[in-house]
Amino acid sequence: FLAKFSISFVTSDDGDDVKLINIKCLYSHDYNIYSLQVLQNKEKDYEVKPENGEKVLFNFCQNTVKDSTSTIVRLGENNTVTRLAGSIEGEEKEKNNWNQIGNKTNPIGLQIELVQGDKCGNDSRHQTTIEIMCNATVDTIDSVQFLDEGECIHKLKLNSLYGCSLRSTYLFLKLLQDYKIVFCILFVVIGIVLVFFGYKYLRYAIIIICGFIGCYAITAAILNFFPNFITTETYLLICLVVCFILGCAIGFLLKDDVKFNIILLGGFLGYSVAKFVYQIVQNYVDYDPEIVYYACLIGCPIIGAIVGYFLSDFVIIVGTSVFGGYLAMRGVSLVAEHYLDEGYIIDLIKSKEWEQLKEIRDGWTYAYLGMWAVLALAGIIIQCKNKKNNKQVKSNQI
Repeated sequence: FLAKFSISFVTSDDGDDVKLINIKCLYSHDYNIYSLQVLQNKEKDYEVKPENGEKVLFNFCQNTVKDSTSTIVRLGENNTVTRLAGSIEGEEKEKNNWNQIGNKTNPIGLQIELVQGDKCGNDSRHQTTIEIMCNATVDTIDSVQFLDEGECIHKLKLNSLYGCSLRSTYLFLKLLQDYKIVFCILFVVIGIVLVFFGYKYLRYAIIIICGFIGCYAITAAILNFFPNFITTETYLLICLVVCFILGCAIGFLLKDDVKFNIILLGGFLGYSVAKFVYQIVQNYVDYDPEIVYYACLIGCPIIGAIVGYFLSDFVIIVGTSVFGGYLAMRGVSLVAEHYLDEGYIIDLIKSKEWEQLKEIRDGWTYAYLGMWAVLALAGIIIQCKNKKNNKQVKSNQI
């Protein structure tokens, strides 16, 4: 599913600054993710000399325009320049094809077949492939070779850490998919209970929510800061269970501190909403997407915590409805698929893939947003009605 988003285009616009190749540097396949952003050399192009002595210049992760060199060019005699990728004569949109070398359980590298370059002979164009083999000890590039495999066929070979997949990043998604029926039932049942009965069973709701917070926060921290610590689904599953139990234990100890729990619930409510708020806001705010994203990610939890402090009953009902609605929606998405994971959005933002962010949002994104909104709204209405009825019953008893 994610792999289809890693495509790059050539355009035939006649402007001097038109993009010839819009390089996209984030690729995901079989829940293995690759990012080449770090390899971009902003000061100058990399150089390599093939056996024939003609210098070849190349770079990564930068758009190629008409008044500059290409992603890969050959410098010949009398300073002649041959574009080996991204011809300025392109008339239709074409794409760079990304492929994983090896299989999904043992990927050993990355292969990128670039958009065709200048004409080569009467009926052909130059075709260049970049092959980056995984070498965890090389934090830039090493053992660079440029090979002519024919008059018009070329290959750039090198070793790099960035030819290795960042497997732990998407290991959780793979775990969810492998046991999607189990997680679907679990998420939907817990989500529906929170949506319609969160206020009534607040203390139990707090314990469950703290369990999910602990499960998500601790596991995410381990995956980010110790990416080689969890390498298999079994280790990840054990980590998730332990973290969930730890979170529930903390929630049990805090369950009687209602005010603190309401503020915590408000902050978590804001965090849950932030990533989806960003996707909507980005369409209407003409500003740096990274700043907009972090403004949403920081601002929404703060606003949620403040609202929770002053409007406790409101936040309890809204918080449990929204969080429960998200869980139920996420459970359904495991079976229905086509869900755009928040983690993938974060990786695109880190890689500054703004154009790719806009491309991947489709009808499914808004369908899931709509489902979440409907469930949350239904929960808010029903919980408010039940709360009102309970008050009337108590007043009648008095």
